[in-house]
Amino acid sequence: MRTTFAWISLGVHLATLTSSAYAIALSNKQGTVIEVDILQVETNRIEIRMANGQEIWFDRALLADESQALIDAQADAEKDLFAEINDLLDIELLNDNHLWDDAPAAVADRLEWPKESKTETQSSFRRYPKANYRILDCRPYSAALYGDEGKAQRLSIVFANKGDFKYSDVPTDREIQEMERAIEDDVERIQTKLTKLLGEPNKQQFGAGRGIKQSIQRWDWKDHAFLLASQDGEYANLKIMSTAAADNKGRGEKLSDAKLRALTTENLIQRPNGDIVVGNIPMVNQGPKGYCVPATFERYLSYMQIPADMYVLAMAGQTQVGGGTSLSAIIGSIESFISSQNRSMKQQGAAIDVRTVQKHIDKGLPVIWTMFSSKEYNNYSNVHTLERLDVTDWKSWEKAVKSKARDTELQKDISTAHACLIIGYNKDTNEIAVSDSWGPAYSERWVPAEQAEQVSQGSIYVIGF
Repeated sequence: MRTTFAWISLGVHLATLTSSAYAIALSNKQGTVIEVDILQVETNRIEIRMANGQEIWFDRALLADESQALIDAQADAEKDLFAEINDLLDIELLNDNHLWDDAPAAVADRLEWPKESKTETQSSFRRYPKANYRILDCRPYSAALYGDEGKAQRLSIVFANKGDFKYSDVPTDREIQEMERAIEDDVERIQTKLTKLLGEPNKQQFGAGRGIKQSIQRWDWKDHAFLLASQDGEYANLKIMSTAAADNKGRGEKLSDAKLRALTTENLIQRPNGDIVVGNIPMVNQGPKGYCVPATFERYLSYMQIPADMYVLAMAGQTQVGGGTSLSAIIGSIESFISSQNRSMKQQGAAIDVRTVQKHIDKGLPVIWTMFSSKEYNNYSNVHTLERLDVTDWKSWEKAVKSKARDTELQKDISTAHACLIIGYNKDTNEIAVSDSWGPAYSERWVPAEQAEQVSQGSIYVIGF
């Protein structure tokens, strides 16, 4: 009886239903006809979606014989289609007709993309493929899969682009022309292949913010959206996400200040030795490019529940050939994007000391720090962090750190400008915790605040409430 009522209630929405490429008219045994999208087909039931987005399961035994046959025929056809999509992409992305209920690790295992990051709720897998790797018959330079709450969420695949192309020390006109031609060729090849299988695309705008808003071509299959974004002489990028996420232009859920404040403070870790550290910050491996700024911002934005892509941020940051980016250009571009998510970003000119860091970390907010990441600094930080791992007497360590800090003077090397996150502090030992976008091994390193100030560029950035 419950299922019959569900069927009758669908009749109320008949006038509001709209046709899609995959809509199908079904009738029950009493002859009532409705039009729905079929999401999943099982032996005894089907999952259907109405135009208002409501999704329910329906008992197949209540359907007319003709509708049963129609469902079976469509299910068989769609099995062939998802296999065709895998063949088209040249990767084993889909295991059935619905990607978004798959565990991210299972999808990554099919794709053979290594894990990049894992927090309590978010995960990412990224591959920087070799030159012979192909997706859509094009060479990808970065392929990333993102998961949230244990489910696959989206993919971002970057093809020919300004930052990854190989150039001479002084790029020649010919090399730049070859890069531009490679981007054009990838866009044309991807567009042709997707259109042949999925039909003509819709042209839309995606994202928000100067330099971040993209013009895209969009193809839909069931609840999967394929978005091809490109910019002349800059990049070719394919995003794959749910149609609902694409309709929302990739924006995350807008959280109230109170809810986000609760989430960030829950991430604070307090250790017996006095360390206060922000946990659950996603890692992004910037790869073999000078993408420290966009990678750091992607980490921070993702932590604040704002979906981000370091490649799009990099292009907004006026990426130079070979990968260098402009901090000021990125800042200018993402401020309106952050504002659209009810968040704000503040820049401060401040000395790097525990007092400065503490007031942000205690709210569960990491700090973007601009500094000079010289070889001398990194060697010092690596040794200091390793020594710290073996400490059992923290009173003695406190004295040793202060003594060593007084005797050490790190030089600023302006050729090593860098951006990273400050994620914690220890008031007793006067140390700060730093996290770089170079992979898990660099997720937490410690350095005395005095030495951090010696290599600081003098600015910090905080995204807050």
